[in-house]
Amino acid sequence: KSGINAEYGGCIDNWPAVTKWSDEYLSSKLDDTQVTVAVTPNGLADAICDGQFTLPFERNIKFREFVTELNNTKDDRVLYLQQQNNSFNTEFSKLMDDIDPAPQWSSDVFGTDLDAVNFWMGDGRAITSLHKDPYENVYSVVRGCKTFTLFPPCDRLHLRYKHYPLSRYDENGHLIPQEGSVPWIDVDQRNPLCGDVSELHPVVVTVRAGETLYLPSYWFHHVRQSHATIAVNYWYDIDYGPAYGLFKMFDELAKARGF
Repeated sequence: KSGINAEYGGCIDNWPAVTKWSDEYLSSKLDDTQVTVAVTPNGLADAICDGQFTLPFERNIKFREFVTELNNTKDDRVLYLQQQNNSFNTEFSKLMDDIDPAPQWSSDVFGTDLDAVNFWMGDGRAITSLHKDPYENVYSVVRGCKTFTLFPPCDRLHLRYKHYPLSRYDENGHLIPQEGSVPWIDVDQRNPLCGDVSELHPVVVTVRAGETLYLPSYWFHHVRQSHATIAVNYWYDIDYGPAYGLFKMFDELAKARGF
């Protein structure tokens, strides 16, 4: 049912998005629609930079303006549509007819209702640093490709968390301190396979256009992408069963070791 990642082809073959989603088509459909864009000077949003946990600067701009900027990159300006608050339904609903808004097969598998649908599109320099999510994740790439570096929940025993002061980029790319701190995994933010990984069990998977990755809850994942890749993912609430209990055991053992 869940707990083992898997990559599938054919899950989105019937989506009009697979053949339609060019920049021209998307711009014509969305045009003046306001979208939330994460902006950083280096592609590291929600990641450790200069000893701080850094949040991106967020801009609300018209989609067609986003596409223009994405196709005219600047060295110190990396753009990413990465909102994870059910963004497909809140900002990209004009594209609803191009996808399956609520796949019945995955709801049947997980035995739970769909929690959120998110739209992803951005610069090839944008990186998602290593983290885990409390959701069952069905991740479909419509255009381009994404490379996931995955670690199973048992690797929590060897992944050290540290608390980092919180900062946010301003519109000029300067870090502005914020209140509080964030516990985050102490690995290379651009490549979690750097350093000693002898105790870890990484799996590297490249998901190409038309393919879907099932990413189980509490699997750690780091993500890179080709430029202007587009993806849609579905989040489902987890089953608080044996798999969750096993992860909590690994988590508590790691904390007891100072990790």
